[in-house]
Amino acid sequence: MPTYNFKEDVQVFVVSGGNRHRIDVKDVTFGQTFTESSYPVKTLHAQSNVFEGSVINKANPASFSFEAAGIVEADYTILETLLIQATSFDLFIKTNADTFKLETAVITNGSFVIERSRPLSIQIQGQASKLTRNATLTGTLQARSSTSSYTLPVVDVTIGSTSLGSVVSASMELQNQITWTAHTTVNSALSVTNASNSMYPQNFTLSKKILSGSIAQYLTNENTSNLQNWDTDASLTIKAGNGLTGINFRGFSMGPATCSFTNRVSTGSIFTQSYDWRLTENPSSLFSILKYETD
Repeated sequence: MPTYNFKEDVQVFVVSGGNRHRIDVKDVTFGQTFTESSYPVKTLHAQSNVFEGSVINKANPASFSFEAAGIVEADYTILETLLIQATSFDLFIKTNADTFKLETAVITNGSFVIERSRPLSIQIQGQASKLTRNATLTGTLQARSSTSSYTLPVVDVTIGSTSLGSVVSASMELQNQITWTAHTTVNSALSVTNASNSMYPQNFTLSKKILSGSIAQYLTNENTSNLQNWDTDASLTIKAGNGLTGINFRGFSMGPATCSFTNRVSTGSIFTQSYDWRLTENPSSLFSILKYETD
């Protein structure tokens, strides 16, 4: 009787620097496609050959995504490190039937999910060089905390010297824009015989980072200063966590940092104003601005 792969049985492991970290995920997707090219086979003596031939020798970058909780313990801070540094790692997805491996993986997008009605979480999207099945787990498994503590966030936003009240929601997203090095050569193409020795992308370069997000605030008689406004040199601080300050704060934080923003009104059942912001300064270390603070 066959053994099936069920998503509910999935275990996700991140392997970086020889260390293997188990990440409990809410959902996971992954896959990889190949590029096909066609060529005509119709000739003077074979006029009925109207279906073209096929060449498949190159793989597109693999893709993956998953969501992990922003727990108070430091078990998942490896995700923050790999996101900010945009360095490569190996990603393993293990079920009761198979173990899949995504080689030379890189996080291209990390969203810090901040909602009052649910615990903090991090949504990860990325690309990888090659997807293989029946892989063997590598790296030394790292110990996990005995507990996992979740936080329903208190959101604190400051623009300039003004603390925003009546905040409905806030978001932070870091994008790593990468380019995979061209990996198609004549010699490699001639040696391809099947999927196992196809031409896979091997290396990538980071071209740009974008740290941006939005803030929604109820429109009241107490917050009229920025309505329908913009600024290219505003100091912004966002904190979403346990509501404590200083060394006791646990959660997501951004800033203080120089950002641009535009402000617009939204006329729902309750009027709100929305700030769409983007980091414009270039800090010596992004770790000093964008933080996932844990025990």
